[in-house]
Amino acid sequence: MARYERPKFEVILTESSFELRKYKDFYIVEYSNENDPEIENGFGTLFRYISRENKTLQKISMTVPVIEEIAGNQMKMAFVVPKMQWDHIPEPNSHLLSVKKFESGIFAVIKYSGFSNEGKEHIMIEKLSDWVVAKNYQEASNYMLAFFNPPFTPPMFRHNEIMVRVV
Repeated sequence: MARYERPKFEVILTESSFELRKYKDFYIVEYSNENDPEIENGFGTLFRYISRENKTLQKISMTVPVIEEIAGNQMKMAFVVPKMQWDHIPEPNSHLLSVKKFESGIFAVIKYSGFSNEGKEHIMIEKLSDWVVAKNYQEASNYMLAFFNPPFTPPMFRHNEIMVRVV
């Protein structure tokens, strides 16, 4: 995990598996497809983009995390753009991809290990929501799942997070 670039943030508060973080701006390339609400084709489409399937045929370094946004019944998936390319982010070939600025802000985060699945994610979202309320914050975004490991990583070494913007 340490060999991949990740967005910059400052930890404001840590309590057990929870953190309050202040993220700086960064850029993402986001996959969104109304005909693919479970984003089954998201990773492949994004991987082809960073593997030179973009307007400049430029290879883009892999970063972490891969972010999945839960937006009602429609999910979105995004790769973080490496900082060295922020001034010249290649335009995607696919109309299903868009380059977006991930705005700075305060985020509540819960960290967990093992394989992630819908049931576990639901439990973690509930725990995070309770923690946000207990800290007197209000949720100001959709929940986002953040995955840091390749699929072949053993469960005990996996690092996952769920985050939500708070005010």
